[in-house]
Amino acid sequence: MTAARRRGHGSKNATAGGGRERRQRGAGSPSNTATPISTKALQTTSKEAPRRPDAALLEWPLQQPYPIDWVMTFLARRAIPGHEYVDAAGVFRRRLAPEGWLEAWVDDSTLRVRVPAGCDRADSLARVRQIFDADLDPASMLAHLSSSARLAPFVAAQPGLRVPGAWDGFELAVRAILGQQVSVERMTRLTQILIERYGDGGFPGAAVLARENPAGIGLPGARGRAIQELARRVAAGDLEVSARMDHAALRDALCAIPGIGPWTAEYVAMRAGRDADAFPDSDWVVLKVLGTTAAGARKIAEPWRPWRAYALMYLWYSSRLTKVPG
Repeated sequence: MTAARRRGHGSKNATAGGGRERRQRGAGSPSNTATPISTKALQTTSKEAPRRPDAALLEWPLQQPYPIDWVMTFLARRAIPGHEYVDAAGVFRRRLAPEGWLEAWVDDSTLRVRVPAGCDRADSLARVRQIFDADLDPASMLAHLSSSARLAPFVAAQPGLRVPGAWDGFELAVRAILGQQVSVERMTRLTQILIERYGDGGFPGAAVLARENPAGIGLPGARGRAIQELARRVAAGDLEVSARMDHAALRDALCAIPGIGPWTAEYVAMRAGRDADAFPDSDWVVLKVLGTTAAGARKIAEPWRPWRAYALMYLWYSSRLTKVPG
């Protein structure tokens, strides 16, 4: 990680067996809507989570600017029904079985986290900080990307876009594989089915999926095998999908698994590995917004180093303001 750029805690489409990926919309990219982002438009997707009186309220200061609408909309689109959601008031909730529901929201430039009793408070806060990209001081990133004529109008319109992270790196990697060549909505549905079939009140762990090929939930066989092999390596301790792993080593380890190619590896490195310079150059929205090939996208993005992951957020943001053909 280009570490001085972040403070604190660090933790689409593969073809069968080949590791090459087709260009795709995928679960990582936003839909090509022209509607501006607003948490006011978010709908509650689950019953109100009960609040236990013995829950702990934790706080973490956020460096400004912090566009909370962007983060909450990103999380809401990828929320798994029954396990996580964002309500109309802009509160993110995640079910932590059996303890209850964790809640997180932002107000007064502060990230506030309500942690159920029985959960490790420090670990829970660290995970939520990653989800909200709460350790970023955006000043250097904004100065750098504002110098790009292509990105400057979007940086000015929505300064400080964050790269939302993940509660768990292994979970994020599995969800990325589930999202290969399908819509975000299909990815969330497949994840929901995976949890119902193999989870025990939550996302199934690596040891469980190492014993099971989840192709039976409606996946092509190659994707099921990719998830199972990923799980085997994580369960055996041969692979750690987290910000603690060297970025290049994480990419190499992921791409060594048949069924995982460069797009998925970059996406996982960006959100789970917290690599500020990750850039999935074959992303469907990237290719459409830039009007080029993957090789062309890499060339265009070169001056955006070491902040290409944040440049990607601005490309995705721009696609919401201007309809992307295709």
